[in-house]
Amino acid sequence: MKKTRIIFLFTAVIGLLSSNFVNAQDPGREFYKQPYKSRNSGSFDANTNVVNLGIGVPNELRYNDGRGFGPMYLKYEHGILDEIGIGGEFSFAAARTKRNNNNKAWRRAGFNVGILGYYHFNKLIPVEKLDVYVGVGLGTQVITYSNDFGRENQATDASAIGLFKVGARWYFTPGFGVYLESGYDAMSSVNLGLSFRF
Repeated sequence: MKKTRIIFLFTAVIGLLSSNFVNAQDPGREFYKQPYKSRNSGSFDANTNVVNLGIGVPNELRYNDGRGFGPMYLKYEHGILDEIGIGGEFSFAAARTKRNNNNKAWRRAGFNVGILGYYHFNKLIPVEKLDVYVGVGLGTQVITYSNDFGRENQATDASAIGLFKVGARWYFTPGFGVYLESGYDAMSSVNLGLSFRF
């Protein structure tokens, strides 16, 4: 329920920002007169490559009474059509419990690898610096559990996961911007960071 609220709030904020930019700059009249197939705001196209480096919150691997690191994200996307991209992402996170009276702790570390397809709203939102998108895909999550009591207590689990993303990038220059993304990937509810477009 909490994740659904975060996704809804994120989507509402993106919608409000988009409508404010459209109303403030009023480029929409000429933009929407063009046929859908030929229109493009310029935020994404068939030859765009984007690399994202980010951090997520909260850390879904974190124990309630312990500390965590990450998750850290590395993402890549390539445009195959003006509004369609495909890409992959890698994320890593770690966590541990507080140490007990014997100075021992439980730990877990995990990583996700996924492939996603993206739809960009560059044919619907006439703002060149704003790239709004949704993505869906499949991935694999591998988590290793361990403790300080001995190697025999280590275990590794691997599972398939569905991926769903709603995101936006804002470009300060043609090649550099920031991104914010919400959705499900079993690592965090929200991730944000830097975008490099080339």
